Amino acid sequence: MKTPFLRLTTICLALVLAATTACGRKTAPLVPDSPRPEAVKDIKTVTRDAIAYLSWPVPTRNVEGRSMNSADIRQFRIYRAEIRRDSKKARYKLYVEIDMANPSPTAVRNGMVFWSDVHLKYGQVYGYKIRAVSSRGGVSMWSDEVRTAPLLSLAIPTGLVAQAGDSTIQLTWKPVAKRMDGSRYDGFVGYNVYRGTEKGRYEEAPLNKEPLRTNSYQDTAVENDKTYFYFVRSVDSPTPPWHEGLDSKEASATPRDMTPPDRPTGLTVVPGVGRVFLTWNENKEPDLAGYYVYRSTRSGKGFERRTDKVLARTTFSDETVTPGVTYYYYITAIDRSGNESARSVEKKTYVEKFR
Repeated sequence: MKTPFLRLTTICLALVLAATTACGRKTAPLVPDSPRPEAVKDIKTVTRDAIAYLSWPVPTRNVEGRSMNSADIRQFRIYRAEIRRDSKKARYKLYVEIDMANPSPTAVRNGMVFWSDVHLKYGQVYGYKIRAVSSRGGVSMWSDEVRTAPLLSLAIPTGLVAQAGDSTIQLTWKPVAKRMDGSRYDGFVGYNVYRGTEKGRYEEAPLNKEPLRTNSYQDTAVENDKTYFYFVRSVDSPTPPWHEGLDSKEASATPRDMTPPDRPTGLTVVPGVGRVFLTWNENKEPDLAGYYVYRSTRSGKGFERRTDKVLARTTFSDETVTPGVTYYYYITAIDRSGNESARSVEKKTYVEKFR
């Protein structure tokens, strides 16, 4: 039989052993996400004349496939190679580094990077590869290679003019009859028109479904009081895949409401004591602002407006009349853009003298 002292000693030893065992238990270590971004993917390239335009999405995962904030991408390194027919392997060299904190002239918008290489030679094939660098210094694997070759294009359209109308914009430019090197071109010449609602930012597809054969275009899919921006490219084929030239200079225009309301009808003029009372029918235009009232003492001429502000009602009391005088009236309708209608039918009345 154990004494109380021995029982207490046994309990203490058990507690010490339990604590020792707990302290020695191992758990899975926390492994930080890799700082290396995934390889740049989906690089698109388009060449117009001697300029290559590349675009690609900013990586959003690391090399392990875990999410990475796109803001963690600090830099892109673009490598370029001049591909030679007699060379078995392209020799890539670091060509450009894009600092994402200050990428200009490279554009970054909506998670996409847009970069252009303007130093190309006709007849030379170029290859590009890209690597991303994170803010923690991790460098991605190489992207897939993309290749392009500059081709002599049609000349840039010049003299682009955008003239605004009512819910329409008319575009005109000078016709193209030469290549970029100034040589004469007698083949097919068409045009693609591009539009945007912000300066320097345009829709990817042209407004026209197929190349235009004339040097003009009327854009009727526009809203009044909204500014639109345009440029034009020359095209050397009536069907895809066509070869587009470089962008023309930008032109912009803002269509305005230029359509006046209908002339008011039903004008009635009733003389009273020291005043003349006018009523007429209500115009139904949705953008109607109101009406102006005009008066003269001679028919057909000498009319002056009697309302300082646009009337929002279809009645008017002229209390500035002189007894014994004949007056002539007409009214006009005004819309919110300030367009004024034609005159209503002229009506006259005689203001009786006081007895």
